[in-house]
This record gives sequence, structure tokens and C-alpha cells, in this order.
Amino acid sequence: MQESKQNTKYIRYITFMAAFSALAYISVIFLKIPMIVFLKYEPKDVFVILGGLIFGPLFTIFLSIIVPFLELITVSSTGIIGFIMNAISTFFYVLPPVLFYAKRRSTKSLLYGLIIGTIVLTIVMIMWNYFLAPIFFGYTREAAVQILVPVILPFNLIKGGINAVLILLLYKPVTNVLVKSNILKKIDFEGFKNERKIITSIVATMLILTVIFVILSYFNVV
Repeated sequence: MQESKQNTKYIRYITFMAAFSALAYISVIFLKIPMIVFLKYEPKDVFVILGGLIFGPLFTIFLSIIVPFLELITVSSTGIIGFIMNAISTFFYVLPPVLFYAKRRSTKSLLYGLIIGTIVLTIVMIMWNYFLAPIFFGYTREAAVQILVPVILPFNLIKGGINAVLILLLYKPVTNVLVKSNILKKIDFEGFKNERKIITSIVATMLILTVIFVILSYFNVV
């Protein structure tokens, strides 16, 4: 009985992962809005967070990789570096609100998580642009530094703010509709065993890699 329940849970998990991946991917194709210089806004992180709020942080991490990968093999013009930046951007923005909400399911927790996610996103993307912009654009390191504050910083703050507003407006109505229509079931809101250990390991690894690459860039090793 327990094994059957677990199998059902995995099947539903994968099914919803495909559905949320498709929604996020479609938003990239049809809802891309030019904003600052070469940067464009699309609301894919909204769908990634909505999925994570229902299915948990690990679901969010999977989507943070799957959706950018779909972009890479279909519509992306920025190649592997664009994929890396895309995945990192999504990962660091969406995880804080999902983690906060998983610990305490309240609008206040979600709001705090979104604020922290926006701050973390902005800081991390400044660091990764410092490392990767010279490689991608062929800039000197000095030229890359000049776009960090006037371009990268405001773009990510605005992007995080827009996504936060959309999530706060959409989460409860969307979830209520899915529950009342019996599309979502109680089993969908239950996390997996050892999920916290896996997430902690992934987050720690990402943060360590970020710091290492920035230090190497600063000393012109890469």
C-alpha cells in the first residue's frame, strides 16, 4: 500500500513537472519583454515558484535546470553561457521564497522569501556577470564592471519585483482552483524523504562555485 502510494506520488510529480516546465517555457517564447539594453524580462520564474510552492524546493531546483535547458536546445541564441546564466538566475531567485514558504505556509513568509530572493538574485548575478560577461561578450574585465551597476543591478531588482507581485497575486487563486477542481491532491503537497539534505548540498555547492569563480576572475586566472 505504501509503495503504491509512493509510486503514485512520483508519477504525479513528474506529470506536474512536465506541465509547469511547459508553462514556463511558453512564457519565455511569447511573453518576452525588452527592458534594459540587451536584457529582456519573461515571467518563467513565476511558474517555477508556483510549482515549488505546491511541490516543494526540490521541484523548484529541477525546473531551474529543465526550463533553461529547453531554451538552450530550441530558442536560445546565447549558447551554453546563456544556459548557465539563465539557470543560475532562476535557481537563486526562486529557492528563497519556496524554502521560506515550505517552513511556514503564510503570505508573510512568502513575501519575506521573495524579498530575499530578489536581493540574492541581484548580488549573485552581479558576481556571475563579472565572471562571464568578458567571456561571452569579449569585454575586458574593466568594461564588464562598468555595466554591473547601471544595467545588471536595476534589471534584476525590477525583474524580481515584478515576479514577486505576480506570485503574490496568483498563488492563492491558482492553487484554490486546482484543489477545488480535484487536479491537485493532498499527496502533491507532501515533500520527499531527505529532500532537505539534498537541497542544502546543492545550495552550498552553488555558492562555493560562485565565490571561487569570482575570486579567480578578480585575480585574472580565468
